[in-house]
Amino acid sequence: MLRAVEHIRPMKGGAQSHLLRADDGHYYVVKFQNNPQHRRVLANEYIAARLAQWLALPVPPCDLIEVPASLIAGSPELVLRVAGEVLRCSAGLQFASRLPCADPHAPIFDYLPDAGLDLVANLRDFAGMLCFDKWTCNCNGRQVIFCRPHPRRPMRVFMIDQGFCFNAGDWNFPDSPLRGVYSRNQVYQAVRGWDSFAPWLARIEQCPEEVIYSCGEHVPPEWYGSWDDLERLLRQLAQRRERLRDLLAAVRASVRNPFPQWRDDVPATVSLAAGAGD
Repeated sequence: MLRAVEHIRPMKGGAQSHLLRADDGHYYVVKFQNNPQHRRVLANEYIAARLAQWLALPVPPCDLIEVPASLIAGSPELVLRVAGEVLRCSAGLQFASRLPCADPHAPIFDYLPDAGLDLVANLRDFAGMLCFDKWTCNCNGRQVIFCRPHPRRPMRVFMIDQGFCFNAGDWNFPDSPLRGVYSRNQVYQAVRGWDSFAPWLARIEQCPEEVIYSCGEHVPPEWYGSWDDLERLLRQLAQRRERLRDLLAAVRASVRNPFPQWRDDVPATVSLAAGAGD
């Protein structure tokens, strides 16, 4: 577990996260229990990040972080603005997502022009993340950032903001075809059929139940409330593995159809041995 030692700056977004430096020397985007969305978005972030990492998807490493009351008291900008009021961020255990760049001032983009997207080294991971977002019923559009993890490395996409998986604080699965889909079809141009999703489909459909349940371990109860609710969520997630292909088919059948290059209707047969990441 980490401990926050310095406040750097507020971040954009509905959860009003803050960038903090931790005692391991890394920088983390931190969501607080009293964020304006719901305290369960912290549990969602933690569970979803661990699942996505198991699937070899490009999500930043995550951890629990202890934010001491003394740091909050000594950091005037470490606040939330909720319903016209200014509130101090809560002390205690919060959710931390490591900044992909070692330098907290390095350029990070949430949008790239079309020509810039063509230069992203791991663009095909959008297909894998769509599998993940349909499985977890991400009720937000897919949120991403683009950056170079090191100055001389190619641009990469990182999938961030899993707080609205499992329908945010409601912990249910109101599926709809375009939920979780990235806003620009260009990132799905390489999708030619089921084989484009095959590595991730195989991993999710064959994901052992013990892996799913283990991703719920160490989630602080103050982030979600009842253990029964958490156990029910993980059980439903395990059951949804068999629905994944139907959920992807509904995306293809939508009015938008993000996969204009889809030509192959033969079911995917790629095994786990193929691997999911670049």
